[in-house]
Amino acid sequence: MVSFWFAMRIPITMCHGCGGGERPLDAQRFERYFAIARRLGFESISYDDLAAWRFQGAALPARPIMFDFDHAAVSIRHQIMPVMAGAGYRGNLFVHTQPLEELHAGVVPPPQERSYMSWDEIGELVAGGWHIGAHTHTHPNLSELAVKDPSGALVAEELRTNDNLLRRRLGIEPRDFAFTGTSWSSQAYRLVQHRYRFGRLWIIGAMYQADGKAIRYADLVGAAGADEQDGGPPAAARYITAQTPPHMLPSMELQELIHDYRAFESYLAAAI
Repeated sequence: MVSFWFAMRIPITMCHGCGGGERPLDAQRFERYFAIARRLGFESISYDDLAAWRFQGAALPARPIMFDFDHAAVSIRHQIMPVMAGAGYRGNLFVHTQPLEELHAGVVPPPQERSYMSWDEIGELVAGGWHIGAHTHTHPNLSELAVKDPSGALVAEELRTNDNLLRRRLGIEPRDFAFTGTSWSSQAYRLVQHRYRFGRLWIIGAMYQADGKAIRYADLVGAAGADEQDGGPPAAARYITAQTPPHMLPSMELQELIHDYRAFESYLAAAI
């Protein structure tokens, strides 16, 4: 275990579980990603580990990596978690709570007949060492919500409801937050700073939505340099460092800029 405080560059990936489309993700693809990360010597860390390093000067593995997931997709529990465990990795899951409450309003169908995990299945992730964070209740576009409600009351209610349900259903105190989609607002940012240790963003390209306007991701987070040829923000903005604002952490979507195995490996290798 080493610190390398100023030199540390922590890669961080994000996705919404298994999915199709032009850049599909399935258990076999995740197995390949994790094999690449393991071959390069990366060890997964949680937000608790990140907080101990960032705020207390604790050591991290020589090559830390964060695997984030947004939304409680049922594939995360039944397809991805077993593959991760086999590679010796654990993930971080950010939960928006409305779909789970709707799921539990009636008889919960078997896993193969639904899109979301049950609360019990999320509890199984917790028992397996996964970290759980907050992600609002209804998953609004935060940029548009700021225009609709300049008072900030609606986004504050989103956070309160989300936190209260995570406490009641899982018995955990949510300490970290993932912003929804590629949306951000200054009012949400202030509330997130007050409520949570970390706030995490999502990189799918070079642009973002903030306070009702389009903005370069690099400009939002204060990253210098031009956008990269792959259509994403400057390379330095894609990693967590000691200088990254704690409530503007990045994450790289696996179905976008680093979906290709070579791009994924290059992203990790550049952190070494």
